[in-house]
Amino acid sequence: MTRNTQHMMLFCTAVVLFVTACLYGQWNIRILNEALNDRVKTNAAMEGRVHTTLLTGGFVGYTGAEVLHTVRQMTGTGVHVELDGHEYVIDPLEHRSAMIPVELDGNYRAEYNRSASGELLKLSFRKEVQRP
Repeated sequence: MTRNTQHMMLFCTAVVLFVTACLYGQWNIRILNEALNDRVKTNAAMEGRVHTTLLTGGFVGYTGAEVLHTVRQMTGTGVHVELDGHEYVIDPLEHRSAMIPVELDGNYRAEYNRSASGELLKLSFRKEVQRP
């Protein structure tokens, strides 16, 4: 085999490997893009639910209106919502006038109870005592 033929074969091999790497990268980008789009749709469908609390630190305060909204939105999920030691489940489609004893202008502290894998199992709200 002549030297030119040998260089031509090495060049063709390099081109084939480069094209293969580009196609593989494009395939991976497509998969990651689909996963990202699916995650965005999932988060958009959460309708204001508390879902980004894993790494929050310090005091996270909620008003009574936010607590009421959270109790109604968490109904039907696997997450239990507790208010001052009592668990409430309100289905807004079945019981539109159902109430829970929450002060709308009160302040509540949230406690997040999670499984070992980080899944939110229980969300507890405790009323903060107002100091004069």
